[in-house]
Amino acid sequence: MKKVLLPLFAMALFSSVSFAAAPFKLSLWEQVAIPPSDEVSVLEFGIGSYTPTVTGLALNWLYGRTDNLTGAQIACANFNSEKVTGVQFGFFNKAKYVKGAQVGIVNMTEDMHGVQVGFVNHIKTGQLPWMVFVNAKF
Repeated sequence: MKKVLLPLFAMALFSSVSFAAAPFKLSLWEQVAIPPSDEVSVLEFGIGSYTPTVTGLALNWLYGRTDNLTGAQIACANFNSEKVTGVQFGFFNKAKYVKGAQVGIVNMTEDMHGVQVGFVNHIKTGQLPWMVFVNAKF
């Protein structure tokens, strides 16, 4: 009886975990990752990656792409296709909507509730869309 219950218990335990967000993800390039998860809840680390949803820290050497980010995104180039709640830090930062901050050489967003700090800053819907050094919209 124990030989039957132990594998059933293990399958039930790990099947529920497979549908949840992975706490950690190690990305070599885009979707070449361990584990190959579309949602990360603590740390996403890699060379260049695409993870649709990150809650926590996305730390990449070359670039990081996300759809929705809550936390921090750090790389040479950061791309976000939907919403950033937190901070993007890198040489080039681009997002559709930011609630927080972008810190880098070039920062671009369509809409923002926060501050951009960098050499070239662009908020498409801002009072002054292009600014040098600091730009903000609240």
